[in-house]
Amino acid sequence: MSLELWRRRYRKAPITAVKRELLSVEADPPELPDDAVPAPVLCVTGDAAGAAVFAANWLPHIAQRGHAAHAVSVRGQGGTPKGDGGRDGKVHDVVQAAAALPSRCILIGHDLGALWVAHAITRYPAVCAILLAPKGLTKAPASPLGECRVIVAGSPDDKKSGPKVLDRAAQAYQGAPLLFPGIGHDVMNDPNWQQPLDAILDWISEPVATPVS
Repeated sequence: MSLELWRRRYRKAPITAVKRELLSVEADPPELPDDAVPAPVLCVTGDAAGAAVFAANWLPHIAQRGHAAHAVSVRGQGGTPKGDGGRDGKVHDVVQAAAALPSRCILIGHDLGALWVAHAITRYPAVCAILLAPKGLTKAPASPLGECRVIVAGSPDDKKSGPKVLDRAAQAYQGAPLLFPGIGHDVMNDPNWQQPLDAILDWISEPVATPVS
């Protein structure tokens, strides 16, 4: 097979850039040195509404907890044009939105957004990643870059991402899922939305254990 034929057959076309919808709520933390300012949080969902699903509850609460809070609509969601690239295009949008923030961020992926985040952290050195009520995630795509911590979270009562789904996804990252009984799949707008979000933010804030030599 000639090199040119191989290129035509196997090389992926470059992903076309799109103007992404990004919703943000800036934090108002106390005066801290730059190295103590909490990392920004970037949220993404598989819901067609995109970033808007985080706007009412999660973004303001994340900001109240001291993190600059952002949510991105990937191509085809919310106010972002459809573009091309399929799943790779959506992962590209997550990576590009994260890379545009002023410092390394925390990624929260919900539903299919968890799958896109799982792929994104193999290309972007996130501080940590939360895979929330994941769909389509049966194994880790590859090892995360750097020292990114990963946790899977969801509800045993979720009809779309129930216990078997959560266990399988968590095992892919050598852990156990963080469970919130009584919460629906639409975690961000469930009547009890604050409980899982506070637990996730508490996990983010936990110090990383240093191995004893």
